[in-house]
Amino acid sequence: MPTHGQPIGETPDWLPHERPFLPGSPSTPDFPRTFRLVHGLIAVLIGVTGSLGSALVQVNLPAIQGALGLTPTQGAWLTTVYIMTNISMNLLLVKYRQQFGIRRFTLVFLALYTVAAFAHLGLDTYPMALFLRAISGVGAAALSALAMFYMLQAFPASFRIGALVLGVGVSQFGGPLARVISPDLLDAAYWQGLYALEACLALASLAAVVLFRLPQGARIHVFETTDILSFALLGAGLGLIVAVLGLGRIVWWFEAPWLGWSLVGAVVLLAAGALIEHRRAHPLIDTRWVATGTFLRFAFNIALVRVILSEQSVGAAGLMQALGFAPEQQRLLYLVVLAATAAGVVISATTLNTKTLAPQFLLSILLIAAGAFLDARATPQIGPANLFVSQALLAFAAAMFLGPSFMFGIGQLLSRGLGSIITFSVMFGVAQNLGGLGGAALLGTLQTVRAQQHAVALAERLTATDPNVAATLQSYGGVYASTQADPALRTIDATALLGQQVTQQANILAFNDVFLVIGVIALLQFAYAGFLFVRLALRTRSAADAPPAAPLATAETP
Repeated sequence: MPTHGQPIGETPDWLPHERPFLPGSPSTPDFPRTFRLVHGLIAVLIGVTGSLGSALVQVNLPAIQGALGLTPTQGAWLTTVYIMTNISMNLLLVKYRQQFGIRRFTLVFLALYTVAAFAHLGLDTYPMALFLRAISGVGAAALSALAMFYMLQAFPASFRIGALVLGVGVSQFGGPLARVISPDLLDAAYWQGLYALEACLALASLAAVVLFRLPQGARIHVFETTDILSFALLGAGLGLIVAVLGLGRIVWWFEAPWLGWSLVGAVVLLAAGALIEHRRAHPLIDTRWVATGTFLRFAFNIALVRVILSEQSVGAAGLMQALGFAPEQQRLLYLVVLAATAAGVVISATTLNTKTLAPQFLLSILLIAAGAFLDARATPQIGPANLFVSQALLAFAAAMFLGPSFMFGIGQLLSRGLGSIITFSVMFGVAQNLGGLGGAALLGTLQTVRAQQHAVALAERLTATDPNVAATLQSYGGVYASTQADPALRTIDATALLGQQVTQQANILAFNDVFLVIGVIALLQFAYAGFLFVRLALRTRSAADAPPAAPLATAETP
């Protein structure tokens, strides 16, 4: 039986700059400039394909729910099950690449994603839609890594850090792009148009990787029988947490007992999985590294940034919906967001190095705070154009944040050893996904609670004896004078219209509260992260200034 780490097949005679970073990664031979350009374009295509598919479903979930006759809870499961399988598959992807090679990894997972995308076009039942979204989550889990590998082939070794940032950053384009193109897709072919675009992009990506395959890498034996048990326990535990965060706000946290039981089950499964991993010689998760303060602080900061970045998906998008703006009216806003995202990725990639890592990370948090405080002044009179500056700041910050956080994690990995690459890959994805999902759940819950409180407060101040209220009702009643002759019915309609305006105002005030909370959290994190970077710099300087240890005396031989 092969031993862990034993090479598979013959190892090519690579030049030093061509050697793969680690088993499971492609080699980096010298390509002609035209080939480099093609690989860069393929990286963008794959990155957009992986992020746009899920974004199209999330953005247009009401249309899909209506077409399939789903309840809000059933609709939420479509996006939740995608994340459940996506986050769990990260446990196996690195080992799959290491044992079966980058080429098979590319073709298998991209083909799986393509088949699922085309199958969506023929679905007509909810169980089939749920199954296909789960399969899509499995296939899409590999696309971000593929985009990064192709981007690495597009640039010389001197720009390797920038290429990594670009490869990771292109996956950020899917969200704003989905909001820009969705109105036209829905007008042209309703919800089938969304899946048709996803299927075409997936097929184009598959064709591109078949024509321009990644260079061969090294393969080693890594899979062990215990991996099956660990994957089952850890994957199921993470999936239950995703389910709670994805559905908690829909079914409400304290009204669905299964949420509590799911959390209990998640704790038991993750604890059992961690216990098994802790005792293994070659674990999926390096529990000793995960338990260190450095790693926990790293994961906490990443997750917290993803929480406050939920301002875009929950705050701004929710505010526009509360004000009654149609997707077509928000298109220009998301074009601005898309441009700011692209600018953030490019600037981060071209300027990131060891000296700018901390400033970029801190600047991204500061920009989030600035954007949140700008949005906290919302009134019923604002429109999408009033959010151009704030949302551009947030999009730029979100794109800039990815590079420094990823490179800082790589630095931690190198100090720990490449044997913990699976731990880094899994925990980076977990922190990102759970941070974003948890942020949406918590901020959405805060907005709902505060909207109810504001509605009660506003309603208490509206009394029939108030002359202003009476004048408002009389004015609103005049709107129905041409269609409603009965004064009593006009009063009822006017009261209903006033109630709608109270609800809208309460929602706007609640969103302002959410924006303020995000801004405060961002400032607190800026101070905390700044303290950590300063402490790290002082420790590094002290270690550099310390005198070298005296050499040990050697015993003379007789």
